[in-house]
Amino acid sequence: MQTNRRNFIASAASFVAALGWEGCASPPCDGETLPPWKPGLLDLHFIYTGCGENMFYRLPDGTAILNDVGEFYRPRYLPSVPLLPSPDRLGGDWVRRYLHRVYPEKTIDYAVFSHWHEDHVGHAAFGRPDSPDGAYRFRIAKDGTKANGFTCVAEDFKVKRLLDHQYPRRGHYSTQDSSMELLESWLEKQGGDAPLCEQFHVGALDQIKLCHDPDRYRGVFSIRNICADGVVWDGRDGAVDILGPQEQRFDRKIPQNLLSCGFLIRYGAFSYFSGGDLQSDNVLCEDGRKVPFDSFIGRAVGPVSLCKMTHHGCSNAMSREFLEAVKADAYVACMWSPAQCSPEALDRIASVAPKSGGRALILPQVMVAQQRKWFVEHGYAISDAPAVHVVVRVELGGSSYSVYLVDASDESQHVVAKFDKKWIGWGTDPAKRAFYRAFRDFNPLNDIGIG
Repeated sequence: MQTNRRNFIASAASFVAALGWEGCASPPCDGETLPPWKPGLLDLHFIYTGCGENMFYRLPDGTAILNDVGEFYRPRYLPSVPLLPSPDRLGGDWVRRYLHRVYPEKTIDYAVFSHWHEDHVGHAAFGRPDSPDGAYRFRIAKDGTKANGFTCVAEDFKVKRLLDHQYPRRGHYSTQDSSMELLESWLEKQGGDAPLCEQFHVGALDQIKLCHDPDRYRGVFSIRNICADGVVWDGRDGAVDILGPQEQRFDRKIPQNLLSCGFLIRYGAFSYFSGGDLQSDNVLCEDGRKVPFDSFIGRAVGPVSLCKMTHHGCSNAMSREFLEAVKADAYVACMWSPAQCSPEALDRIASVAPKSGGRALILPQVMVAQQRKWFVEHGYAISDAPAVHVVVRVELGGSSYSVYLVDASDESQHVVAKFDKKWIGWGTDPAKRAFYRAFRDFNPLNDIGIG
């Protein structure tokens, strides 16, 4: 696929100018590659393959989190949603190769799987007869077993801790899933080298934490577990089971998507929410009102800088109530289908002002016909850019952040556009600016400035 990078960069610059963001034109973006991570930075990678949702986070002290690695092919979506860099490798293998480029270590501290679906974990449905379009692909691993999704990554990287939204009640509420079978089979084969597998504790502020140098960022960095298995943090010291009393409402098992785990990362003034495939299905309240399930999650999360679109931004997710609670400045859509980052979700995002005012920055990994039509009708500049990896880099102390769009059509890590957000949520308040300068001075990383 050929990329008209210069035209894309020019249109991207006009796109962000309307939003109050700073965007680069060519140069400096022309020819730029993604700069390496340094201590003190928070990197959030949204990796595009065209067949799943894949996120990797590197925290300020180097702690590494793998948040889903999917493997779910739908060739009927080609060429509008391409398999990149090519269909010659599995999605899990492209993620593995991507990690080798941005993460030189061999150990991943946490693997957090949002829920048991193929496009988030991989699958054990090898050679299923009901897959005429080749959705259930695999390869033979080094140990002779069948691999895809997460298990491709685990071939080269050792995972220390694995957090499961239902452990130890696998299959609780929902049916046994081939993704769960894949992971259970993989864990069994690891024997004594298997990672510590534990339940995702809703409300916890210390289950996912900095592992390598926590004292340096104490009071500035945290991760709060917001929801899992239908249970939602109450905003204080407890949690509320929202879906348990609703089980009889469903004429089948509660959908896995609603059971997704979600967590909130805070780094200074920056905040980010990841919630898997949470949806807006109605919950019946005691007074007879019907309330979108994700509205409970939105109230627990509160306003954020960045939000991963839940359920890929499909029409049945991202309710107005959820959006009015999180008021994100930017939304990332992890995509493998043209139905994702839907016009319905985009309409709702556009109707809610972000916490910084203006319009939210919307970051689809790939733009197909319906998204292109929506962006044009709403006055956004668009381009013929290929699918992209979205990389969000938060500066030391969380004072500002940048969004890099990285060409996904090859492995060059070529930056096709970059957007900057300065002093997010803090404005010109001298006391708050002084706080971050003090943090910078405390941290002996003088090559990483915050202004």
